[in-house]
Amino acid sequence: MEQRYVLVTGASRGLGRRSAEELAGRGWTVVLACRDVADVASLLATVRGRGARAHAVPMDVTDPDSVAAAVDAVREVGGRLHALVNNAGVFRHAEERFPGLTPGDALDILLTNTYGPLVVTRAFLPLLRAAGGAAVVNVTSRDADEDTFDGEFTCYRASKAALNAMTRNLAVALRPDRIVVNAVDPGWIPTDMGGPEAPDSLDAAVTAVVDAVELAGSDRTGVLLRAGRDPAPPVAAPSEPNQRHQPDLPPPPVPRWSAS
Repeated sequence: MEQRYVLVTGASRGLGRRSAEELAGRGWTVVLACRDVADVASLLATVRGRGARAHAVPMDVTDPDSVAAAVDAVREVGGRLHALVNNAGVFRHAEERFPGLTPGDALDILLTNTYGPLVVTRAFLPLLRAAGGAAVVNVTSRDADEDTFDGEFTCYRASKAALNAMTRNLAVALRPDRIVVNAVDPGWIPTDMGGPEAPDSLDAAVTAVVDAVELAGSDRTGVLLRAGRDPAPPVAAPSEPNQRHQPDLPPPPVPRWSAS
């Protein structure tokens, strides 16, 4: 069986850490990306101790040079990437009431939550194309939904709404490359960011991320997957390599943004 490589940003804690651990258990070769690889040393040892494959790379998603170095490291490891999980994100509690946020904090939120996934996806695009069928998963938030707007967390909401728009557009742009691009709303989950009182299930959020990763090689793209809702359908086996690109076929339809 072909080794499948997945890179998870923000893998040192919370949803990223749990998702990486679950993916490794399902046979994926996991690349753990975070600013300081010392933060994933215990996870790396745990995964490898279970007989799974895992690597760690330092990466700051807001620093193009750091991202480029991570691309080189992953290229040396496997030469291709079947899935990319853009999970790294920041949240500032000081933003609870406008204008309770410094310009520097506002820029940090936008750089990490919106600019970062764009830079990372663009940098890893050659390795995603080399997989012959790949998935990009952007971790978004229900706070991007207009019906949740309550005057709080203005910049965080804007950063995730922009990420949703980017997801939809990249789904169209990368479909000819057989790269599906989807978003996952994990809900309000008990992590360092969500806090211990968060009511939603971390296990359900992990399942949603893994389901979205497993869409690599499918045609399901431009979709918002909400944790705890309908799961992603089973993924059909990809076609033979010589059947993957048919230049005489009409262009695929533009995917609609739908919640599952």
